[in-house]
Amino acid sequence: MTVIYLVRHGQSQANAKGIWQGAQIDTPLTELGRTQAQNTKKHLEEEGAVFSAVYSSPLLRAGETAGIIAPNQNITFDSRLKEFDYGMWDGMYWQDILERYSEFFDASENLLPNSWEVTGGETYDEVKERLQQFFNELTDKHPDENVLVVSHGFTIKLILDLFLNIGNLVNLNEPTNAGITKFILKNGARTLVYFNR
Repeated sequence: MTVIYLVRHGQSQANAKGIWQGAQIDTPLTELGRTQAQNTKKHLEEEGAVFSAVYSSPLLRAGETAGIIAPNQNITFDSRLKEFDYGMWDGMYWQDILERYSEFFDASENLLPNSWEVTGGETYDEVKERLQQFFNELTDKHPDENVLVVSHGFTIKLILDLFLNIGNLVNLNEPTNAGITKFILKNGARTLVYFNR
């Protein structure tokens, strides 16, 4: 049984400014983001979580978060955990994107799967393919261990779809900054213990 603690990075400078930040834009954590990561560290300690391995997206905001949560452990950076590539939207202000490209969002402002047609970014399936490869390797490498994985909001939504076969991500919110999602992987089964705690 492999236990995965999946954490979204703390608030980044781009998050604070309302800038859409995917795989191409890389900003550090804000002071609030560092505090969020410290709070997540405390929560995991209170839960008694001890990690055999720590993996992180190579993007700065995720790496900083991982370093705060697990300061005395080696962190393995894996590009398959990076954020969804929003193509030409990366670095644009969120409100500008909504105004100019409203047809690629639903009424709740959730991104629709066909956004790649205009952005030139990744498709959902491309991201899920790289994530599937990562988690297959992780479970082979870390059977019966607790593993911390630090990634990004939309990527975590796609991990949930990959693990739980949700299909329609429209009504699934992204986890909050430094939110924790816990999964148990056992004999090919994937069990969600909690989401965005």
